[in-house]
Amino acid sequence: MTNAEIARAFQEKGWEIRYRGGNAICSTPSDMEMIVADAPVSVSSEAPQRLSIAAWPAPDGPDGEPRPPVFDLYDVDRDLEVRVRRIPTPEQAARLLEGRGAGEPATEPREGV
Repeated sequence: MTNAEIARAFQEKGWEIRYRGGNAICSTPSDMEMIVADAPVSVSSEAPQRLSIAAWPAPDGPDGEPRPPVFDLYDVDRDLEVRVRRIPTPEQAARLLEGRGAGEPATEPREGV
């Protein structure tokens, strides 16, 4: 999946692109490849939430074949992170993060999302 495809998929799922690698501030190769997007509005009915998703390039496999990227979901206010293999909508991300405890480390990529 290319960066352009990831950015398009984020937008199609309802995320708003905040950062797309390649600016003068970030100079490491991983930063150049990173894409970050935010949920447009609160997706929680109880309290406002600030949710973000980031795409990280995966290193090529041992056979040289490219691997799909992984995606980190963030609940900024509660300092929560979950790693997934597929791009959820902001609403799906809110539900996924809802049951997590504050300060828990990111999980391994989940197959179902």
